[in-house]
Amino acid sequence: MKRFFTLFLSAVLLLSFFSCSPAPQQPLTFAFLADTHIGTAIGAEDLRNSVRDINRLEEIEFVILAGDATEYDLAGELDTVKAIMDELKVPYHIIPGNHELKWSASGGEKFRKLFGDDKFHVQYKGFHFIGVNQGPLMRMGEGFIAREDLNWTEKQLKKIRPKSRPVFIVTHYPIDHTVTNSYDFLEILKHYNVQAILHGHGHGNRQNNYSDLRGIMGRSNLSRGGPGGYNIVTIARDSIFWQERRPVEKQNLKPWVQIPLIKNTYSDSHKELKPDLSVNREYPEIQESWSFDSEYSITAAAAVSGGMVLFGNRSGKIYALSLDKGSVIWTFKTGGPVFTQPEIADERVYVTSTDSLLYCLDLKNGKKLWSYRSNAAIVAHPIVHRGKVYFGASDGKFRALDAESGKLIWDFGKINTYVESKALIADGKVIFGAWDTYLYALDAETGRMEWRWRGPNTGLLYSPAVVHPVYANGKVFIVAPDRVMTAIDIRNGKTVWRSDQFRVRENIGISKDGSTVYAKNMWDIVCAISTEGDNPETVWSTMANYGFEIDPSWPVESDGNLYFSTQFGYVFCLDAEDGEIEWKQRLGGNLLNTPVLLDDAMIVTGMDGRVVKLTF
Repeated sequence: MKRFFTLFLSAVLLLSFFSCSPAPQQPLTFAFLADTHIGTAIGAEDLRNSVRDINRLEEIEFVILAGDATEYDLAGELDTVKAIMDELKVPYHIIPGNHELKWSASGGEKFRKLFGDDKFHVQYKGFHFIGVNQGPLMRMGEGFIAREDLNWTEKQLKKIRPKSRPVFIVTHYPIDHTVTNSYDFLEILKHYNVQAILHGHGHGNRQNNYSDLRGIMGRSNLSRGGPGGYNIVTIARDSIFWQERRPVEKQNLKPWVQIPLIKNTYSDSHKELKPDLSVNREYPEIQESWSFDSEYSITAAAAVSGGMVLFGNRSGKIYALSLDKGSVIWTFKTGGPVFTQPEIADERVYVTSTDSLLYCLDLKNGKKLWSYRSNAAIVAHPIVHRGKVYFGASDGKFRALDAESGKLIWDFGKINTYVESKALIADGKVIFGAWDTYLYALDAETGRMEWRWRGPNTGLLYSPAVVHPVYANGKVFIVAPDRVMTAIDIRNGKTVWRSDQFRVRENIGISKDGSTVYAKNMWDIVCAISTEGDNPETVWSTMANYGFEIDPSWPVESDGNLYFSTQFGYVFCLDAEDGEIEWKQRLGGNLLNTPVLLDDAMIVTGMDGRVVKLTF
């Protein structure tokens, strides 16, 4: 009798669960693709093979492509993905990966326009599928779920009724320490009946656990190193089955993972991912004077002038805040996300937007004075010098405009791809990098090319495209993804020296007197290098223990101290003379942009959408 009662109770509980979370009467089957990397030699043909194969399989009801559809958002790579995926006979749902959003001439906007959005929420047979990307948006760094996408995900989950309905979350990254705000994401997910997180990024079939949430990584579609393929996922018999499909061979392998549908319960294990802010207690003299939450990702430093803090964010808004209180003074809305730092000169604000415009605004009230339209999105920072505003764009051009009227003075159109960096102006030259592997030096008055430089590693990913170059003692100093610091003769573009003593990339600062350049190492070390002579000479190096670091924000020297931020939310202050650590603070777990220094304070912006004034 006891055994009968136990069986009866189990049946009732199972029936109760599935009355709210129905298993399909017929199997639900879909194809899961990831990491197709269109733009590589084999990517397009591998995807065509998979699409043709899926079209032959009558049981496939829809398709998911979980990011890194392309190698870059360049040329027609995204168009190729759409053309191939549109051949499918069933619906498909797609999110971008880090390759579309880090190396993006459009700031991710082309993806959203082509596919309707960069996220999705769909329902099949009572099962919800929510897809959201992890960037990082236009910044080299670990994965990061944009603040606005966190809010969107929570909003979508709140729509699910009843709350116990089963949900599958589709991401590109695994939701672990490689996503710097994974704690925030898991805090949202753990209030709902999430069956699994389905993702790519690792290019292999693998089962994982993300703080009580099951994770399933799907293989890359590429045939590089073996046969191309994807996964067929079937929900049947109260379980989820994954089996690899090899389209050229027209072969299904045996299911490599089977997990049961469950009513998920959670512990607090994800709290180990919560940023540890205890370091702040060691330096009580450092205080947050105020913080402002813009609720959208901020991917560049602020600018400060006239008692105001100015910045743009992914909503396309330009904000002017009170420097004293952090309250809003005015806002201006552009037609697309803003990924760049405003430039302020002569009571005017110059800012670029992915809507293809450079805007000139009145500093006092934010009113538009003029705008200039390029032929593509603009993700490069403007700079003003001697009455001219200089900027690059994604149409292969670099321009100089009259800063007062906005009229074109000259344009240089021999760039093979897009410009992202902020230019250096020195010795009558405007110097900038592009994603075509070159560093350019143009005559600042005429736009004539004086020279261009390229390092020995000629792959696109080694381009000196993000670094803001610095200048001293007749030399231009850069660091690039090849992890080497380079000094270049400003007269002729010849290499003076290259040093790989410190593994640096895309961030470099310079002292006020020009005697020293500073850079963050990729692993824990900050270095100071003399700008004099024809060989690199280390002034000091400090083990700062900030961990893995590829945030392209650069060190800033002020009043004898060196300040820098990291991708894990830290701000450091070092003695600029000897590198000794003076203090450090942690503002959270997200990537921070280059700090802006004031007399006794700094302004720091972050990918979480916050602007913070720190006093010290």
